[in-house]
Amino acid sequence: MEAGLIEFLNIVFRFIHILAAVMWIGNSLLFTWMEINLLEENDNEKSQGCMNMLHGGGIFFLQKRIINPEEIPARLHIFKWQSYTTWISGFVLLVSVFYTRGGTLLLDPSKTDFPAYMGMVISFVSLIFGWFFYDAVWRSPLRNEAWAGIAITFVALLIYSSWLETIFNGRAVFLQMGAMMGTWMSANVRFHIMPNQDKMMENLKVGNPHDLKLGKQAKIRSWHNHYITFPVIFLMVSAHFPSTYGADRNITIAAVIMVGLVIIKHMMNCYRKIPRWKEIIYATFIGGTAVVYGLVTVPPILSEAEEVVQLSPEAEVGQAFFTTMGCQACHLPQPTTIAPSLYGIIGREREFVDGTKLIADEAYIRESIMNSPVKVVKGFAPAMPPYASVISEEQLDQLVAYIQSLSD
Repeated sequence: MEAGLIEFLNIVFRFIHILAAVMWIGNSLLFTWMEINLLEENDNEKSQGCMNMLHGGGIFFLQKRIINPEEIPARLHIFKWQSYTTWISGFVLLVSVFYTRGGTLLLDPSKTDFPAYMGMVISFVSLIFGWFFYDAVWRSPLRNEAWAGIAITFVALLIYSSWLETIFNGRAVFLQMGAMMGTWMSANVRFHIMPNQDKMMENLKVGNPHDLKLGKQAKIRSWHNHYITFPVIFLMVSAHFPSTYGADRNITIAAVIMVGLVIIKHMMNCYRKIPRWKEIIYATFIGGTAVVYGLVTVPPILSEAEEVVQLSPEAEVGQAFFTTMGCQACHLPQPTTIAPSLYGIIGREREFVDGTKLIADEAYIRESIMNSPVKVVKGFAPAMPPYASVISEEQLDQLVAYIQSLSD
């Protein structure tokens, strides 16, 4: 298929994926908020709660109730296609962006000598077995011990991600984590929430009483989806944050962010029960941000076998400028699909999108910084802006000195 057509379809399905996800997440947040804020109606034994909401210049009255078979509404709105569309479009993107290239955008050649297609196999099989593991945990007696089930699920996810990090590049690890949790969410809708709700309605249609047990089973998986939502949002947009997925401690960073987001979501849900819920949210946000910043910026402890590279004064200034300009967000120590790594670049052969090749030297580094569109490395988009009118000659010398030090 023509490359231009593939790119166009990627744009279309990416838009569909984002749009469907926004609608699905909006439904999840709204319905859970309504569930939490329902007011008891003591004079109505069939009511499970009600509320009044002001919107659009009018008052909406909402009531959750138990109904008799003869009271089935003629028109009943059901919410499922947002979930299905999100997962289907997401899987299409996974295939078109990553699988069609044989897994080369998933595996990290510096970590493994697996053939490229193994990246695709590992990714796809993981989605399937990840769902069966999660579902087995929450079908077991652990479903009645929520904290134990949460702990086992979370630890298993971190173990899997840590293993995956030894094979995949950081960006692909975060993406795979998000895809796996998103699969859990959509499969919850398909295999638990909708079947239980359908069974409940079928029972009513044949004259059986309203079975609250079926609704409760669907509600448990709905709550799972609700709490997973924030972490999945972060993981699915993490491709825009190379400093997180490309860090040495990327799995720890992901764990801190996911735990922090779940705590914040829980406080938002419990604002009526926990008086100091705002303070807990602020503390979680500030503390979590500080921890993540430390994990990103503080260098790892070196072993005795590793050396600390001493930079020249000019290279030290260049390193600081490199950070200030935000260059480290794309040019990470490990190769990514966003930008090539600059470590060890001097003396290596570079192949460009026009098919030409050269050995990287100081002149090439200077030209790449000042007029980057001239020589775009094969496999990367021309995303880097030219800096000819942005930085001075002195700053250029400092940047070049720092980049050269990465090859010493």
